[in-house]
Amino acid sequence: MIDSGVIDLTSEPADSEDIQKAIAASLHETPGILGGQVTKEEQDISRILEASLAESKAGTKRKRGDLWFVDPLNPHERKRSEKWPVGLKNVGNTCWFSAVIQSLFHLRQFRHLVLNFQFHQPTEAGVDGSPVDNRNLLFMKELRSLFGLLVGSSKKYVDPSKAVEILKEAFSSPTGGNDSQQDVSEFQHKLLEWLEDAFKVYKNKPSTSTSEESKSDCDKEIKSPVVDLFYGQFKAEGINEGKGFLNVETFGQFPLQVSGFRDIHESLEAATSPGEIEAVSSDVTQKSGQELWFTRLPPVLTFELSRFQFNQQLGRPEKIHNKIEFPQVIYMDRYMERNQSITRQRREDGKKLKEQLKLLKAKLDKFLRYGSGNKRVPLQDVLQYALEFAQSKGSSETTTATLSTSLNQDVDMESPRATVSDNKASPRLPTCDLPDVAMSSYTRSPIRPPRTIDSVSSPSPRHVGESELKVLENCLHRWRTEVEMDVRELQENIASLEEKVSGMYSDETMMKFPYHLHAVLVHEGQAASGHYWAYIYDVIHEKWLKFNDITVTESSWEELEKEGVGGYHNASAYCLMYVDRSRLQYNDVASAQHLETMDCLPSDLSKMVTEDNRAFAKEIELWNEDQARKTAEAEAKAAAEKKMVKSQSTAYTQTSQLSGRPSLHVVHAQISSQETLKAVNNHIDLQLSPDKILIQSVNQELKRLSALGGEQVQQLLPQDDLRLKHMLIYMVFNRADIKLQQLTELEQFSYLKNLEQSEKGRAIRSAANEFVLRYQKDCSPELERRLEEWHNKYQLFREVVYLFVKGLEAFSKERFAEALPYIDQAWHYNSDCCANGKYEHFGVNRKMMAYFRRTCLQSLNTSATEQFESEEDISEALTLMNSLILPTLPALFTSGYAADVSAAEEMREKWCAFLGEQLSDSKIDKLQDFLSKLFEPPTEVKRQCSQHIRNSDLSDLYTRYKLIMDELHKSGELKKAVSC
Repeated sequence: MIDSGVIDLTSEPADSEDIQKAIAASLHETPGILGGQVTKEEQDISRILEASLAESKAGTKRKRGDLWFVDPLNPHERKRSEKWPVGLKNVGNTCWFSAVIQSLFHLRQFRHLVLNFQFHQPTEAGVDGSPVDNRNLLFMKELRSLFGLLVGSSKKYVDPSKAVEILKEAFSSPTGGNDSQQDVSEFQHKLLEWLEDAFKVYKNKPSTSTSEESKSDCDKEIKSPVVDLFYGQFKAEGINEGKGFLNVETFGQFPLQVSGFRDIHESLEAATSPGEIEAVSSDVTQKSGQELWFTRLPPVLTFELSRFQFNQQLGRPEKIHNKIEFPQVIYMDRYMERNQSITRQRREDGKKLKEQLKLLKAKLDKFLRYGSGNKRVPLQDVLQYALEFAQSKGSSETTTATLSTSLNQDVDMESPRATVSDNKASPRLPTCDLPDVAMSSYTRSPIRPPRTIDSVSSPSPRHVGESELKVLENCLHRWRTEVEMDVRELQENIASLEEKVSGMYSDETMMKFPYHLHAVLVHEGQAASGHYWAYIYDVIHEKWLKFNDITVTESSWEELEKEGVGGYHNASAYCLMYVDRSRLQYNDVASAQHLETMDCLPSDLSKMVTEDNRAFAKEIELWNEDQARKTAEAEAKAAAEKKMVKSQSTAYTQTSQLSGRPSLHVVHAQISSQETLKAVNNHIDLQLSPDKILIQSVNQELKRLSALGGEQVQQLLPQDDLRLKHMLIYMVFNRADIKLQQLTELEQFSYLKNLEQSEKGRAIRSAANEFVLRYQKDCSPELERRLEEWHNKYQLFREVVYLFVKGLEAFSKERFAEALPYIDQAWHYNSDCCANGKYEHFGVNRKMMAYFRRTCLQSLNTSATEQFESEEDISEALTLMNSLILPTLPALFTSGYAADVSAAEEMREKWCAFLGEQLSDSKIDKLQDFLSKLFEPPTEVKRQCSQHIRNSDLSDLYTRYKLIMDELHKSGELKKAVSC
């Protein structure tokens, strides 16, 4: 195949003089990506950089046997939603593979080529060929299978391990590692090269065509469908040390510099427009330069954004986080050879316009940043301040009356001997001769002793006459009007010129080659480690999708811009893939829909995918049978236990036993037993039957608790939580059914053992028990089931509070390592209790919990980074990272709070900052391991081992909650938590 000439420009040589020599020699010998051969010196530099990069990347290698992602046991969690795109499993630092493969798979024409690739010997492809041919054909076979599964799999994601292993063998690093994170553009270049060789149809024939037939002859020369799809041509012409040269080169991924450019058009202009390079010869310094013109653009146009630079001092690569914007549609007409004369003329016109813009902006800056010192302010403000000072009331006897006219009012008078400039564009102030009244008045004034200052007032003139103020007011008003007119005129001229510059290529003649953005490959992290994902445009449904390993989600252009243009934390676009829709049949909707179904698969792939789906369906069937069996067993056990509980119930004892533990009904009745007893005692001396005493007592409690469970609970939260005092307050607050409230309150009386001390008390309890039994008999099983659910909810709520209180008690003593596991576990329990925030009143304030968890994490992360930086023994830092920070950090990205996401990003950045420091080899190794885990793709957050909570642990829960909240209120932490 023809060498594409693509050079990895993401690294810089170690010496700027070497760079100039390499470029000059390159131009002389046919320049690299911009012209052909690469010099021996460039090759040596490249080898040094590659070895350094490989050495840095080797730190991200995971230990053998470590699993990157474990499949959920429940196959339903791995089941694909109907017609939703399939993800790719990360099998160990392979997010780069997923990002590129998904971008290529969603190119319909490329998908069609791969799926319909024909092997000469289907079962023994490449057996008699060279090792390279065997490898390429074997990879092609695995890629076909992978594409087939991406089309028709019933799974949410598929495993690319076989294809990845083939690639990893070819990407073995010089240091011996073969698990290092691979550069996206390097991988994509190698991938296309393999596929091109696999097709075995590429022929390189010398071109003898004229310029008018160059395109057709080029098409004859390039026969490979892969080359035809991804490779274009450009012509490099220029002068090297006085000698002209002209070269035609093939390119795959076109490199664009990021630093110093606002958008990719500016970068393209810099890469293709005439530029001078100073080459150093033995005797004399001569000027050399070149310009590029595209002669043929491929249907798929890929730009590689050079976001790596080599830090010569540290001897390692670094990532460039600079912002560079890119459009959804880019027109390439201005860079085409066919428009060479038009573009050159417009570049000259644009250069003149930009020079005018620069001059006008400099003039405007003089107005907006007026002054000679460090602190400069708009000239309009200076004039306003001068007038305000002149108009200020002084405290001396000679201070004149306040003027009624202001700066914003016109004064129908002329300044004495004033000269006004007619040049509106000049910022120079007109001169105005003032009568010498103030000076003569000042010289005649006697010297007064210092005055006592009763209050702080603004500075004001000590002596000023009314005529002087009127003249000043007139002058300053006129000057400010002139300045405002000048500023407005400059701004309008600048806007007009900017519009002309931006629209120089917006006419029809320069908008015939539109390329639409197909995919954006994003990298988050630093040069030596990080995570890749891709944004891909779904043409059929007209929306952006985010492909993040196993997760495929709907996205938006706003999210893509935020994470793609750069300048936002450590995420930025690394590769842009544009497509010419007219040559890829994007308007053929029927064909596009056909490629999304199993009908597009050849028979061998269709059979393979069908068998895989059948095996997955069988797995689901077995799982369902197993779950049905377990459910039936659980229901039978629950029915038996329920029957046992009812049989053990008596009129005087309602202490049912479930697996050796009191039922939740009993536990929750005991919490408020004193309040229930007080309600009975208020009526027990009345001359009424036990039934009527019970009814009055129940109604009194229902009324009291209903009042407490309303607005009062909301007003006291979060410093006080009355829900912990009585289950009925919890039910009222969450608007439980009134029948359930009545039944719950009757149970409270039936479980009140203290009534056994008197005969009347026993009669009241017996009546309560009879009411409960009658209620249970008359009510439907559904009502009883719902009551059980309320008891379970209330118990979970109390466990959440218990864990949270335990964590806060440690937090208040700054024992953050002890506090974090409790608060994190409380968060997850609370998410279950509140249905992830859908029913906020069922649990604890999520915003408050998020604050305390976040604060713990930030404190621990700060401690870990300080120990990592300053101490030789980093075992404690390792413990903090592995046992607390790394397991908890992913939850911050899914909490739903922007403050959590921002905190998580800042914690990542603290570790990334170590990449620019001198560290020992052992620390670098640990750091790379940390970073690889910090930037792992987000998956379902795994909960840490739950603590077993006993009913005895929940005693005095209200008191403990109130005490810790009062303490946090006094320290100010509670206010921060609820207002952050």
